[in-house]
Amino acid sequence: MTELAIPETAPDREPDHVVDNRGRGCANGIVQVQRALEDLADGALLAIRSTDRRAKTEYPELAARTSHDLLAIESTRTGLLRTEYTSYLEIHHD
Repeated sequence: MTELAIPETAPDREPDHVVDNRGRGCANGIVQVQRALEDLADGALLAIRSTDRRAKTEYPELAARTSHDLLAIESTRTGLLRTEYTSYLEIHHD
């Protein structure tokens, strides 16, 4: 199985909604993400901010299991041992 290359640069438009999961595990913030996925219109851009390194695997898996498109995951080092991840999903409803 080959891994798909995920762009590391944000899309050229502002997100329609941002879920801030920094300081929590991905699993703890999934309720906010699920609510945003349901509430946002088709074609909307959702940004998910996280400090959990599992964001690099969990959000691509979420996109693969749904109709949403993962556009990018940015990584930004914010300290000696801390990295923040911002995942960008384009919403698509079936």
